[in-house]
Amino acid sequence: MLQGMDHALPIFPLAPAQSAEATTGPKPKPRRAPVFIQDAVTPWGQETLLLALWRAQQDQDP
Repeated sequence: MLQGMDHALPIFPLAPAQSAEATTGPKPKPRRAPVFIQDAVTPWGQETLLLALWRAQQDQDP
C-alpha cells in the first residue's frame, strides 16, 4: 500500500495576475534592433549601415 498517497492535495486558486500599471520603477526602454556583422560593411551613404544605426540610436537617446 502506498503511504501518504491516500489524501488528495488541496487545490488553491491561482493569485490574480498584476496589471502592467501596478509595477514600480521607471518605464523600460524599448529594445533596440539587433546588429549583424554584415551591417558593419554594408555601404549606407558616406558611411556604413552600422554607423548610421548607431548615430540614429544616439539621436533617440535623451
